[in-house]
Amino acid sequence: MSTVIVIGHVNYDQVWSLSSPLASGARIVYSGRSVRLGGGGFHTGTQLARLGNQVRLISNLMDDDHGRAALAKLQASGIDTGYVTLWAGETRFTEILLEPNGERTILNPGGQMRPPFAAPEPVSGDAAYLNALVLDAGLVASLRTIPLVISQFPLRSASPRPADIVIGSRADFPGEDTRAIWERAAVIAGPRLKTLVLTDGTRPISLYDGKVLNHVTPLKQVSVPDTIGAGDCFTGIFLHGLLQGLSLELSAEQASQQTAEWLSERFRTG
Repeated sequence: MSTVIVIGHVNYDQVWSLSSPLASGARIVYSGRSVRLGGGGFHTGTQLARLGNQVRLISNLMDDDHGRAALAKLQASGIDTGYVTLWAGETRFTEILLEPNGERTILNPGGQMRPPFAAPEPVSGDAAYLNALVLDAGLVASLRTIPLVISQFPLRSASPRPADIVIGSRADFPGEDTRAIWERAAVIAGPRLKTLVLTDGTRPISLYDGKVLNHVTPLKQVSVPDTIGAGDCFTGIFLHGLLQGLSLELSAEQASQQTAEWLSERFRTG
């Protein structure tokens, strides 16, 4: 069993399923509304725990009914929540507008300063995954001692962090070539960066080491109207593969296949 430190948000996502695409000035009808747990800390952490890893989550929740319910759900999933901080205040939902074609618009509440991710003591493990913007200095120092660190590509100003692998979605970098995206990742991850991973929906996954670009074609493809959480799910399975000694290519192949199965299952039962 590997110990994995997961640093990321646990959100309540309120998903509005729209009957038509967003359009300026339009009156939009929604066909459904659901509230569920989400965020990189939740989706990636639960996948890693499901696969048999010991997961220690570093996150922040509000000390209200929603926050305590989320904490209980994480614990029931087998996640160590000893580093989850409960803050005074009220949980605010993340609003997600989901169009029929799967496009989504995420609305985060303004005026709410999220505290930096921190742990009360140095942390250690076999690997770490972070989907976070602001880290305190102690947490960054701990990451330097962990042998395998994967970071989600931060899309806003973020704390530099030592990372061996940076994962992102090619859709977040329209018009940019892989080399330019690598250079942006290197600013965040520093000299430890070895691999840039770019997912691209059902299209081939890119693996780039700064010189050579390889592609992994997903073995199983699925088309569902709701892919929220798929990237986080992919990352958890990908990291598990690496911890099992698989190559980058095989880990990406396995992650894409199992993520497609996860999406199919959620669509059938959702």
